[in-house]
Amino acid sequence: MPFTRVNPGDLIQAQNLNQVIGSLNGTSGQGVPIAQVSVNDATNYALSLQNLEATNSRAVNIVKSDGSLLIRADATGVSLGTPLNLPANSVNTAAIANNAVTNAKLGTDTARLNLLTNGGFEIWQRGTSFATTGAYTADRWVMTVAGTDAFSVNKNTANADTANGSLTCAWLSFTLGTGAGGTYLSQTLRHTDGPGLAGRTVTASVRVNTSLANAIRIGIGSDAGGTTVYSAFHPGGSTYQTLTVTFTVPAAATFTQLAIFLSGGTTQAFYVDNAMLVVGSVAADYAPLHPADDLARCLRYYEIAGANGGASILWAAWAGAASEAIGGFIRCQVPKAVTPTVTKVGTWQVTNCAQPTAASGSTDGCQLYALSTASGHTQWSNSGAGAGVTFESNP
Repeated sequence: MPFTRVNPGDLIQAQNLNQVIGSLNGTSGQGVPIAQVSVNDATNYALSLQNLEATNSRAVNIVKSDGSLLIRADATGVSLGTPLNLPANSVNTAAIANNAVTNAKLGTDTARLNLLTNGGFEIWQRGTSFATTGAYTADRWVMTVAGTDAFSVNKNTANADTANGSLTCAWLSFTLGTGAGGTYLSQTLRHTDGPGLAGRTVTASVRVNTSLANAIRIGIGSDAGGTTVYSAFHPGGSTYQTLTVTFTVPAAATFTQLAIFLSGGTTQAFYVDNAMLVVGSVAADYAPLHPADDLARCLRYYEIAGANGGASILWAAWAGAASEAIGGFIRCQVPKAVTPTVTKVGTWQVTNCAQPTAASGSTDGCQLYALSTASGHTQWSNSGAGAGVTFESNP
C-alpha cells in the first residue's frame, strides 16, 4: 500500500502517521512487520543502502546521547567512536597490514633489547662504595661531581626494586652544594663501539625511589650540539617510580649518554635501579638479561684476572741465571672493546723472583712475567690477598 505524501508546510494528519505505524506493525493491507526473520539470500541483505553520490555519500550517522560519534558510514569509510569494545579474539591479524604496527603502538611490557650494560646495577667488580668524580662505580656507571656537592655511590641490597625482581640497586647519597644540578651518575655509549644509534630515536626508563620531590630526574644527551632532554622529576613519597625520557640522537653524534641528575637534598638518599635504553619512542619495562650475558657485557669493559685469589694465576720454571723472564700470556675471559690498560694489583707470592710485571696488552689479554733473582726454581702466583690483574677497556 503506498504512503500518502505530505507536502512541505502541510499539517500532518493522524491518518498520515497511522499509515506509518500500520506499515511497521504489519496491519493487513498496509505493510509487513519489521521482525527477526531468517535471511538467507546471498545477494539481497535485510537492509541495503546505496548512495549514488560517490563523493558525497552519507549512508549512516548514529550519535550517542551526548552528541559524540557512535557509528558513521560515509564516502571516507566507516568511523567508530570510543570506546571500541571488541569481543575476545574478534580481530583477525591478517586484516592488519604488514609492518603497520609502529613502536609507538607497543606496550611498555613488550620485550626489547636493552642497550645499557649492567642496567640492573647487579654487578660491582670495582668495589661497593665510591666518592670520587670520574670514578666507575657499578660496572659501566660513572659518577660526576659538580661544584661543592657531596656525592657518593654505594651498592645497596636493602632498598632494591624487589617488585621487579632486583637484588641490588645503587644508593646515591647526595647533599647539594654549588653544583646547581650538574652532579650525575651516567653511562655513555660510544658510537665507535657499535651501538648503531646515530640518527635514531631512543627512550630511557629508570626506576627511582626517594622521599624528596623535585630533586632527581634522568636525561639523555650527546656531543653533537643539541641540548640534553630531561624527564619529569621524581614526585617523592619513598616509592619506586619509573622516570622516562625520549631523545633523537643527532646523526653527527659520536656518543649518546644517559644520566641520572641530582639537584636537591641534604644527605638525601636516592635509590636507582633497573635502567633501560631502547630504540624507539616508547619506554620499556626492565627486562633482565641472563646473568651470564649480563656479566659478559661487563667483562667486555673491565675484568679482574685472578679476582678470586687462591693462586689462580701461577707460573713455575727453572731459571738458569738471574734476570731471566719467567711467565707467559694471560687470556681474557671476554675480548675487550678496545686495547685495555693492564695493571698488576696487590702483592703476589714470589719465589726466587721479583714481583710480576704486566706488558703488551691486547684485546685478548696480556703478557705477565717476573725476572728471576738467581738460578734455580722460580715461582710466582697471586695467592696474596687482593692480588690479580685488571683489564680496563673504556672506549
